Amino acid sequence: MPVGACLPADGSVGGRAAPESGAVASPTPLVPTCSFTPRVLSTTGRDALLAELLRQHYSAVWRTLRRVGVDADRVDDAAQEVFIVASKKLELIEPGRERNYLLSSALRIAANYRRARRARREVLDERALDEQTDPQPSAEHLVDRKRLRQMLDDVLERFPEEIRTAFVLFELEGLSVPEIADMTDTKIGTVSSRLRRARELFLAASKRLKARGLFEGGSP
Repeated sequence: MPVGACLPADGSVGGRAAPESGAVASPTPLVPTCSFTPRVLSTTGRDALLAELLRQHYSAVWRTLRRVGVDADRVDDAAQEVFIVASKKLELIEPGRERNYLLSSALRIAANYRRARRARREVLDERALDEQTDPQPSAEHLVDRKRLRQMLDDVLERFPEEIRTAFVLFELEGLSVPEIADMTDTKIGTVSSRLRRARELFLAASKRLKARGLFEGGSP
């Protein structure tokens, strides 16, 4: 879609309707509706807006990237990439929807990182793969909050990608079901179904951890 283009109110593109339920597509940054007129920013205004986006939303972007599958040693680079993309399209980011725009971009970039990771693993032999293993520090050196966060990341790593994305955006980042549906090009009912499945998987994982004496409750 050309720079400056916008979506009709019904979400169609080029006369075609938006993807139907369950359609698997790489998330793309939100495109403003035709009711939004791209703003005009001076160089100073662009710098100030980008600085404000970084201040307000960097943590949410970082968390989302990590929890939808970007490796710990790559997440800083991925977060930087999100804001580089945003810096080139500041005029098109609709006021009040900055966070959604950035998280949508984060999902797309995370998908690229996951594909690149799979490709790397396909060409690595077993020895090289062992060398890339990132050993976790022992539990006795972790404070409880950090331990819970690591356990959460381990649990989420086992979720199917679409279910993990819905869970992270809804339960951890506080987006609404309609916002997630818009961001991931799926129907509201599909998002709701994925959230139900995510809660089932999370509950089952929590029970397994409790049975092993590894989880006593608390917030990650």
